[in-house]
Amino acid sequence: MIDTSIISLYKRSFGFVGLRWPQKIEVNTKVVIDASGQQIAVNDPKQFMEAVNGSMYFMPCKLDDLWLPNEPLISISGGKRIVKSYMTGLKGSVKEEISQDDYSIQIMGIAINETDENYPYQTITSIKQLCEKQGSVKVVNKLLAIFDIHELVIESWNFQGEEGAQSYQPYTLNCVSDRPVELMLKEGF
Repeated sequence: MIDTSIISLYKRSFGFVGLRWPQKIEVNTKVVIDASGQQIAVNDPKQFMEAVNGSMYFMPCKLDDLWLPNEPLISISGGKRIVKSYMTGLKGSVKEEISQDDYSIQIMGIAINETDENYPYQTITSIKQLCEKQGSVKVVNKLLAIFDIHELVIESWNFQGEEGAQSYQPYTLNCVSDRPVELMLKEGF
């Protein structure tokens, strides 16, 4: 059994800790105060999404049938595809918005064997199987649902070594948003 708190393990493994996800969000509220005391402006949904974009939050996350242990840290960031054209005699560039990029999602967690000093083999094996799965993974998470993300692809993962870590294992999953696309084939082509 480890003798340190989960917050201490996150700080030790990742160098920082995240914020607790707000327990209650009311649509017409000017400010939401999350569990750590930080104020987030929510005058409208767009402002709220901008406020949480890129921040790390401790929150439950389910990938396919596996609830990740110990409420991992979740962050999300996004962007747009913009083509810039430069014209003679014009200061600056002409911007053409082509599309929105996929969202980048990072999940940082710690698997702990809470019953004895042994390595958390079963949990890490389950996470490894998700990482190696072909195709997308279904995701259940409140923050990602705000951004209409219900599937993601795990692009890379890291089970980082930690000195003295015998009964726990830090891990990082780097993912991108995904959505099913139906293609229609026309006859004669």
